[in-house]
Amino acid sequence: YASNPNVAEHVTWDPHRNLVESIEIINRILTRYEENNIAPWGMVLKSSNKLIGTCGFYDWSSKHNRAEIAYAISETYWGQGYTTEATRSVIDLGFNHGQLNRIEARCKIPNIGSARVMEKCGMTFEGILRQHVSLKNQYHDMKLYSILRHEWTTLQFP
Repeated sequence: YASNPNVAEHVTWDPHRNLVESIEIINRILTRYEENNIAPWGMVLKSSNKLIGTCGFYDWSSKHNRAEIAYAISETYWGQGYTTEATRSVIDLGFNHGQLNRIEARCKIPNIGSARVMEKCGMTFEGILRQHVSLKNQYHDMKLYSILRHEWTTLQFP
């Protein structure tokens, strides 16, 4: 999935050029685990144990009890609820085991699917961060969503 330009269009990284590049990135992620740093977790299909994407904390501020979530998933699995399920699990982990008070997520304005994931996870749209990031030689406005601990504890999901 990481080599698909349609997936990479919505994230901070460029499409992986080959298997060697993907293996190098996986090894960097494993090193982050070994050093007890935040790193994405794999989204794996229960039925086949196939890796279909990643989801996890992108940034974490212990001082402010705040973190940001990021995710990416294979285009084949867009719109099937997997990212929402994974994101809900990460949010739950942050609030119930990480002492977080606030969890944020951002997406480019055209990324309707990502915004929908955040909304289905109970996150509140806070506004547009104008020219907030420079990705692939272009500035992008970003939609900002968040959820607070007390909001999460009152949500009921089907």
